[in-house]
Amino acid sequence: MQKAAWYTLLTLVILLMAGAVFIYVAPHLNWHVNAVVSGSMEPEIKVGSLVITRPIKPEAVAVGDIITFRPVSVGENMITHRVIAIGRSSSIYFETKGDANDKTDPFTVPAQNLIGKVSFHAPYWGYFTEFLKTPIGFLFAVVIPGVVIITIYILAIVRAFGERAKSLQKADSR
Repeated sequence: MQKAAWYTLLTLVILLMAGAVFIYVAPHLNWHVNAVVSGSMEPEIKVGSLVITRPIKPEAVAVGDIITFRPVSVGENMITHRVIAIGRSSSIYFETKGDANDKTDPFTVPAQNLIGKVSFHAPYWGYFTEFLKTPIGFLFAVVIPGVVIITIYILAIVRAFGERAKSLQKADSR
């Protein structure tokens, strides 16, 4: 029973560490891991949800997809809304709307502002994700568990060498 608990804890720690590393590596692969900060996509995506956005070509976006994009006005946060229409002039653009909003967005999204398509979302995990993006969160999720795991394995190796030395001493004394 004790071994099962140990392996369960170890698995959870490794998953936590992998998730934290993914949060830091994802932007380098053009994936984005963010927390939802407004209720415009409720009930589909609630405030505080974790949203993972993967890169997609503008031509692959379909009506009904949930996309993340940079707003036309500079300095605003990224927006995650549903595509309600796709237009083409000199290039592709998207008409979007938050599920909870009464009206469509008052702007169109040019293809160059597309970040990607939402491929995964989980309620409440966005709060934890934002914590992991802080230096203390990184320390909590990667550094401390890593040091603990390395220390445990070093102690196990030292213990194994000690037991082997004792068994060799017993064999020599016979």
